[in-house]
Amino acid sequence: HKTVEAKHPFHKTILAKGTNDVNKMCKDCHGKHDVQSPKVPGTKFSPEKVTESCGTCHREQKEKYSESEHGKAFLAHDKNAPTCIQCHSKNVTAVTAGTDSVQLKIRQEQVCIACHVKKSPASETSPTSSFVLAYEQSVHGMALKNGNSNAANCVSCHGSHEMKKGGDPTSLVNRLNIPTTCSHCHPSIAEEYRESIHGTSFLAGNSEAPVCTNCHGEHKILAPKDPNSPVSKLHVSAQVCAPCHNSVQLNEKFGLAAERGKSFDDSYHGLATKAGSVEVANCASCHGFHDIRKSSDPKSRVNKANLAVTCGKCHPGANENFTRGSIHVIAAAKQDDLLYFVSTAYIILIIMTVGGMFVHNALDFMKKAKRKLKERRGHYIEEQYGHALYLRMSAGERLQHASLLVSFSLLVITGFMLKFPDAWWVAPIRSTSPAVFEIRSLIHRIAALVMLSAGVFHIYYIIFVPRGRQLFTDLIPKLQDVRDAVAVAKYNLGISRVKPLFGRISYIEKTQNWALIWGTIVMALTGFIMWFDNTFIGLLTKLGWDVA
Repeated sequence: HKTVEAKHPFHKTILAKGTNDVNKMCKDCHGKHDVQSPKVPGTKFSPEKVTESCGTCHREQKEKYSESEHGKAFLAHDKNAPTCIQCHSKNVTAVTAGTDSVQLKIRQEQVCIACHVKKSPASETSPTSSFVLAYEQSVHGMALKNGNSNAANCVSCHGSHEMKKGGDPTSLVNRLNIPTTCSHCHPSIAEEYRESIHGTSFLAGNSEAPVCTNCHGEHKILAPKDPNSPVSKLHVSAQVCAPCHNSVQLNEKFGLAAERGKSFDDSYHGLATKAGSVEVANCASCHGFHDIRKSSDPKSRVNKANLAVTCGKCHPGANENFTRGSIHVIAAAKQDDLLYFVSTAYIILIIMTVGGMFVHNALDFMKKAKRKLKERRGHYIEEQYGHALYLRMSAGERLQHASLLVSFSLLVITGFMLKFPDAWWVAPIRSTSPAVFEIRSLIHRIAALVMLSAGVFHIYYIIFVPRGRQLFTDLIPKLQDVRDAVAVAKYNLGISRVKPLFGRISYIEKTQNWALIWGTIVMALTGFIMWFDNTFIGLLTKLGWDVA
């Protein structure tokens, strides 16, 4: 008994049952008078005969092994192919007396890794070592290390004697069988998947429908809360949903709505996700995870009848107005005409305003540069006028300007960080810490309040302060401003040699001032609408919020 226990730990269970026919058990395997060393070729337990010998008693296991990838390699006389003894000598079968099931699964894992990493010649024909060893960092591997006896190991997914390549239709890890394999440990999730649009499509024979491994990965399956997981809040939209739903071929083949990914990326949800927010909604927040359904399905989270409840998870108090207007909206003709008109008109206004200022100032700069050049060469002498110092702005006016300058600059920078999170100078900043997005949001809102406070004070200033009232009067556009603009254009273009003189405030300052007022009003109104989204979507509908 001691010899058998030492040499054949995988048969200890037979001894534990108290069999009295140990001699017969030995003879069945080793023979009677013809017992020979396993090292002698052709004997029962030589490498080329051991499987046949074990199969005498274990017929079912032998049949599965013969059809497996290991068995095919063995029958092809591959010296690296594992035999029965190579695996079972490590006691990897059933939980024997006094053996923890966790330790048993760990031993099974170690037996597989021993061959499927670079330490063994067998690894030359198997997946890369890093791919195999990735299991140890997976949610399954970590759970097993932490003592969870229900955690999946190699055998749980690949099988024991029936291990086959993933390309084999009968393999447990073939994508056609993945949902069934995973359902052994995740029955409730598998049921949700089967009723989803992905599951029903897959069961109907659509081989391109996603299965568990398409989203979660294979060996390195990570928990959704792990920031490196493809199904984490930061990555699920870009790494899991987008590859399929941004595919032109898949969209055309299956009649899916195009540009769903782009519309999400351009939305606040998409931009905030890219910027690093873990609180903002992603694809799964609205559509679900394993229970994704068509929007026409009454049980779908994005069905019109259920949208208010779905939105209400992030937007307390969401009402029917949240459901009015396109969800995946793109400001393009024939998709949303109102948004297209508003965005196009606003872009034209910006181009006219900023572009006009640029052209005007460029001509002015070139004229001054030519004049300075002539002065240096002594060809041009400008008559000097005597003058006294003049207080252009009071201390209060300088404070207003400084507040506006700082707040507007901060709004531009922090707004750019949200709108273009992948810009060359933004990406390094947001990668420093997950808190960058929250800090950006806080700075943006503080700057907004400073700018609005400066605006409110300016209104008070031009109404109640005499100097402010005079400023407002001087800023009112007059017909003379048009004449001055034409005269300056003639002068800068060289048509006229006379540079016009202006009053206290020229048409240039008036134009910039009124453009600033228009921009501040638009920014203030739309900014407040977007800031207090729950309130204003409920009042103006989602379309009104999108316009803002």
